[in-house]
Amino acid sequence: MTRTIHRNFEQVTDAESARSALLSNGFPIASVKLTKHTPLPPNVATSTVGNILDSLTPGGPAAAAHARMRSGAMLTVDIYDDDDREKADAIMSGFGAHPA
Repeated sequence: MTRTIHRNFEQVTDAESARSALLSNGFPIASVKLTKHTPLPPNVATSTVGNILDSLTPGGPAAAAHARMRSGAMLTVDIYDDDDREKADAIMSGFGAHPA
């Protein structure tokens, strides 16, 4: 049975490198998906809630704004067994992956 694992990367280039490594290590292209993190478009509700949460963030609104500006990406990998999971985790960890 196929399972899917997700790992986040702080830098898009790290995620792209991990994707290349997965593919060169035998993972099928259809089983590896890279999704770049993009900010959601603002609207009144999210702006209001965001402003409230920003004021509660350690470091205040400036720290919250800086955190939102960070780039990154998520790799999603379809795995078929525990060996695939261990192999994928080892490869992605080498590029700075964090559990999603």
